[in-house]
Amino acid sequence: MTVASCYCPRFTLRLGKCSTSLAILTLAVLGTATGFAWTVDVAKDPLTRQERCLLRSEIQTIQDGYGETPVSLVVNDEALLVVTESQIDPGFGDLELIVDDKAPLKTTKVAQDKVLVFDNDRAMLIDQFKGGAWATVYLRFWPTWPATQRFPARFTLKGFSKAYSDFEHCRQSH
Repeated sequence: MTVASCYCPRFTLRLGKCSTSLAILTLAVLGTATGFAWTVDVAKDPLTRQERCLLRSEIQTIQDGYGETPVSLVVNDEALLVVTESQIDPGFGDLELIVDDKAPLKTTKVAQDKVLVFDNDRAMLIDQFKGGAWATVYLRFWPTWPATQRFPARFTLKGFSKAYSDFEHCRQSH
């Protein structure tokens, strides 16, 4: 999480830049501490670029072999998407998602080079997320030569069930 710096002398809270920055920081800290790791909003779908209801995880930053890249999980009407800013390499057939100690779900479907798509048995995956504690996705990025390893991104599932209910309400109202 990146937080803008703000200097407020003697903690005086005036209306303006400092109080706004402090309010945003407070919300970010409280949201993280109380389990708001999943959010629902109407935004552009990473695949279709159409405005629609999306359920999003908090962003994790992982290594991609050259530097760091953000990774997030996004649920839309059709699939669970793993969205990153680095180019995903499906060439080894070992891209997978694991919920707790369940069997790994594998996919080789990559859209727009940077979105990993899990669209087989979405209902079962959502049920695993509702009953799970952690989801770990294993990614490879291109070009990482020589090929070295998969990179894990781990996401909490705390709050997912409530957020999914909010997602369904959003879908019904849009």
